[in-house]
Amino acid sequence: MMRRTLGLLVLLALSVAYVPPVVPSWPAERVSRIGFLAFGPPPPAPVPPAFPLTAFRHRLRELGYHEGHTVMLEERWAAGDRDRRRTMATELVQLPVDGIVASGAAAVRAAMEATRVIPIVIAGAADPVAEGLVASLAHPGGNVTGLAVLAGREVEGKRLELLKEAIPAITRVAVVLDSTSRLDPTPLREAAQALGLTLLLSAETATPEEFQSTFATLTQQGADALYAPETPVNARHRRLIVDLAAQHRLPAMYSSRDFVEVGGLMAYGPSFAALFRRAATYVDKILKGEQPANLPVEQPMHFELVLNLKTAQTLGLVLPPTLLVQADEVIR
Repeated sequence: MMRRTLGLLVLLALSVAYVPPVVPSWPAERVSRIGFLAFGPPPPAPVPPAFPLTAFRHRLRELGYHEGHTVMLEERWAAGDRDRRRTMATELVQLPVDGIVASGAAAVRAAMEATRVIPIVIAGAADPVAEGLVASLAHPGGNVTGLAVLAGREVEGKRLELLKEAIPAITRVAVVLDSTSRLDPTPLREAAQALGLTLLLSAETATPEEFQSTFATLTQQGADALYAPETPVNARHRRLIVDLAAQHRLPAMYSSRDFVEVGGLMAYGPSFAALFRRAATYVDKILKGEQPANLPVEQPMHFELVLNLKTAQTLGLVLPPTLLVQADEVIR
């Protein structure tokens, strides 16, 4: 009897002392829903590690957001279809979302057409003021703010300088334009004149057939190098442009690393991964109550030079060491 009583007392003591393990749980707080709208195609599978939207997700995580628990990201990729872009913008508004991150001026315009209330964060647009997206950089006004791509039109001239440094013998540079481009050719012309270059501005180009015709015409005009600005149409046809440059043996300068990663010779422009990280910071501020109208539009602080040595070798070029040491990345 004494033994049974003692056993019961021991069991009771152990049960009181036992504390069940704590199962982690997410706080019961409102889940924020963020829309992402891009005019271009979705990323390839698997998604490249340097893909800008991946950088956006990483930055959200650093800021304390946990996708699927405290924040949901609704992706929409229009794949170059203007009607689809507008439809997708309307879909995001009707979900509804707490904010829209729009990549490029075309996507921003679609979002602006769909809502004048939901905050819109620009994840890279060439010139938000000139394109009518915001009233000014310092005071955007309305429901739109975010990141510009250009730090000034002089960047266009810098690209010509780097192209001339890479291939000193060039004299005639073709510039591929399209119907969506708002490129001011003045800085390009001034830089070209200072470098002893002649610019050959293409007619507006939009379709694959027009690109093929444009390259044939520019080659006939004596182009010995190419510059393709970052425009919505050029971005959508980046692989075609790179292939045509290779076919016509034109060393080319581009304004984003995306072209170099698919075989382009060189690019000088802002880091879109860095821009998207800053876009996540804007989203954080807006979710915490700040108004887009009061958040100044930022311009890029760092530009990256990316070179493709495989393409240089295919073109029979030897890039000068002075250029190689300037490069942020060299693809071999």
